[in-house]
Amino acid sequence: MKRKFRYYKIPGNVAYGVILFASVVAAFWGAAEFFHEGWFEPYGKYLPYYLMPAAILIFLNLLALSYPRFGGVLVIAGTTAFLVWRYNVLMKLHYVVPPSFWVMGIIFMFPGFLFIIDGYLRKKHGLEKPSKFTLRTHKKFIVAIVLPVLVTVATGIPLLKRNLERIPLKDYGEVKLKGSGVELTFAGSGPAWLFSNKNPVVYKGKKYSGLSWNEIALFGKTPLGFEHKRYGLGYNGTKKSIYYATQNDFENYNMFRYIDSAGKQLTDSVYDYWRLPSIDEYVRVLTFRDSNAGGSFDYETGRASYKIKPDKDAPLWAPEKEVIYYWSATSANDTTAYDISYSGMVRKILKTVKQDYRGFRAVRVKSN
Repeated sequence: MKRKFRYYKIPGNVAYGVILFASVVAAFWGAAEFFHEGWFEPYGKYLPYYLMPAAILIFLNLLALSYPRFGGVLVIAGTTAFLVWRYNVLMKLHYVVPPSFWVMGIIFMFPGFLFIIDGYLRKKHGLEKPSKFTLRTHKKFIVAIVLPVLVTVATGIPLLKRNLERIPLKDYGEVKLKGSGVELTFAGSGPAWLFSNKNPVVYKGKKYSGLSWNEIALFGKTPLGFEHKRYGLGYNGTKKSIYYATQNDFENYNMFRYIDSAGKQLTDSVYDYWRLPSIDEYVRVLTFRDSNAGGSFDYETGRASYKIKPDKDAPLWAPEKEVIYYWSATSANDTTAYDISYSGMVRKILKTVKQDYRGFRAVRVKSN
């Protein structure tokens, strides 16, 4: 006998499918990002942070399957709280909030309303939760848990293999690297190489990590130092008052001019022993294992190309430390500068941005 299609189940099924899809995407993101930006000593410490989005979505889906109206309210309330929090963060950082931000918020709220409708329809049609657990009666519960877990494992295994095969860094001293038409001597541990916020830049007894391009570029501008340089000295809390350092500012005032010959101290005197590589130079020296990646950079398109995709290998990178991006000395436009990831991706980043996983590694200009 042909079963009658129950139209009143559509809202609940659609909501379930949307949350399931979101949990799968979150599982993929979590695994990929953990091995990208979360893979540093002590390994695994931040793993729960990357798994949390998928875990929350799985929990909401399971809750809504049993208590659709309550689950729906939580989806709406949680999305609203996240949007408000994120909007306030972006506003404080003077980021432009695109219309897509609100569109995505509405999309994430949509399943919540569907779950609430589903709850009323279930009650109206007398649907009861199955009392005995079987694969057939609880297949939605099983899929909601198993599918994201499988995606996490399938995504993580090849990335784990890649990371374990990286060339470890045994010496934090200076190193000479040859690239496509360049030969550079990179700084060792000290203020010219920021590879971790646990090894910050020290100036006048104060520690600094996650420096913005503005702070680096305007260091030598009176008054000397990093203080009040993130948004420019004339900053009064408004977006209009932000001063973005220019390429000329960088050449004249950047912090690397003030580092001593040994690369061990950031001083009050100009020495010009060190400089930050251009984005083109970084691209040319990136490697994969023991081989140069054959990179080149196109300034017109702002894109890098490689014969082989680079990785976070020594001696240019410290694979076990948190920094995965290096600032370059190259301003991209009025408000952004180029940074580069260990995988060779070149990006335009706001000059005011501060993040602990972005550092730099200077090169020697001259010896004593």
